[in-house]
Amino acid sequence: MNGRIKAGIGATMCCLLAACLIPEKFSATADIQSDGTYNYTYKGTAVFALAAMQIKQKGPLSARDDASLKEEAVKATKPGETYTYAGDGRYNVDIRQKMKIGMTSSNTLDLFRTSRAPNGVITMTSAPLGAKDIEQLRQLDIRVDGTVDITLPSGAQVISQNATSTPGIFNKAYEWKIGDIAQRPVIQFKLAN
Repeated sequence: MNGRIKAGIGATMCCLLAACLIPEKFSATADIQSDGTYNYTYKGTAVFALAAMQIKQKGPLSARDDASLKEEAVKATKPGETYTYAGDGRYNVDIRQKMKIGMTSSNTLDLFRTSRAPNGVITMTSAPLGAKDIEQLRQLDIRVDGTVDITLPSGAQVISQNATSTPGIFNKAYEWKIGDIAQRPVIQFKLAN
């Protein structure tokens, strides 16, 4: 086994905390409240990037690596965040958290980032990836297939958004259908005073 990859698998927890889990098949929601708090959920799978790299380069993970990743899933689980190792470097993830604008959505799965500008405009988006990172992830054959729904409170003013669909009669959320690692949902809005 390549020494760099072996060291990476051995340092799983460090990478987990640095957000090396890549969303794969998922449904994520953020239900924004008028006070700027929001309920965040993520349910689906995520792949550990270093494990995907090893599988692509060397084939299946060893039993020892699988056991290590399973152990790290137990360690990463905490109130509001459950990680269950499913094999092949993949995790079943269930996150339910109460968040505030400015907080990262999860230490291990950084799907939403929020910020508030001095003029009151709130921006919600995913973590940026550089062109090199996107290309490397694509080479790992990680297939992203998910939805992101963001629901705003009554009276919120949307400044800009790039949603796949917007609220209507039967749906109150801005929805993004995510099918590519480079896709970044973005919405900017102001809450009612």
